[in-house]
Amino acid sequence: MTQHPSFLAQASLLAGAMGDSLGAEIEFWPLDRIAHQFPNGLRELPQHQGIVGAITDDTQMTLFTAEGLIRSWVRGRLKGIVSVAGVVHHALLRWLCTQGVEATVTDADHVGLVEDARLHHRRAPGNTCLSSLGSARHFGEPARNDSKGCGTIMRVAPVAFGVPTGDIRQVAIATSALTHGHATGQLAAAAWAELLHSVFLGEELEQTAVRLLSDYRDLDNGSETADAIEAALYATRDGSPETVELLGGGWVAEEALSIALYSALATSNLEDGLRCAVTHSGDSDSTGAVAGNLLGLLYPDQVFEHPWSNQIECRDLILRLARDLVEVQDWSNEFTEEQFAVYPGV
Repeated sequence: MTQHPSFLAQASLLAGAMGDSLGAEIEFWPLDRIAHQFPNGLRELPQHQGIVGAITDDTQMTLFTAEGLIRSWVRGRLKGIVSVAGVVHHALLRWLCTQGVEATVTDADHVGLVEDARLHHRRAPGNTCLSSLGSARHFGEPARNDSKGCGTIMRVAPVAFGVPTGDIRQVAIATSALTHGHATGQLAAAAWAELLHSVFLGEELEQTAVRLLSDYRDLDNGSETADAIEAALYATRDGSPETVELLGGGWVAEEALSIALYSALATSNLEDGLRCAVTHSGDSDSTGAVAGNLLGLLYPDQVFEHPWSNQIECRDLILRLARDLVEVQDWSNEFTEEQFAVYPGV
């Protein structure tokens, strides 16, 4: 049965948050420590900062990206012209405020998600995201660094659902460039957004991955992204932590892509896929979040049936943003007062 697009987007973002939460506490842990602490594997969401279901900067930034995309759509309808990257940048600067960091660009408004006190918690945000956003001089300005960290890919899922098909690659690259200047970081995020979008539209996962492998192999600067897709496709599909470790630690964008893709290919249900994605000695919350975005599309019913889904911090925000991200394209030019209050066209 075909699922409604907003339901699929909600499942994707909620499963991403589940993966984020599952991996948050064990980030950096070596495999022997994970095995000792969880001899039967991760069967429950571990407490992180004393909270079961805590989300990290991965989910926080995903939500602010989604909000920025929605507001860019509203602005485009109201003004007739919009810089999507500029409006998303505006949103990410509001996230920066929740982290207690003052930006050089100081005229970011304080409407929307930034008003929710639950998001004003530092959950080990990436230094590259903090420094690049904090030093930006203009909305939409690309970061002045050479980083390809996973901060590009862990927040890109909303682009797969809130941007027209032909614009996904460009928007993913432009919004990734707001924090990370390396071409591979940007292209890995773009490839992941395109993969999510294709699966969202009903394309088979492995077929999509093979197509993108060929596509990115032919792009300037695309070889590292293509290599990461190829590694995931041809790794032994035993789903073991040892095999995941061979794909990297997820610290850089192409490794996070590879681990997330492999976790979906090597497992056959949501929970096993999430467990596979986080059980390694690297950036477990980010790889869990990225994999969760895909696993949610593959197993949407399992997302809402799983007890973890009701434990996730800010679940209501995740579901609202995912729904509005898809449905904003159907809103009329005459926005309701309630809609405009939540997503002003600035």
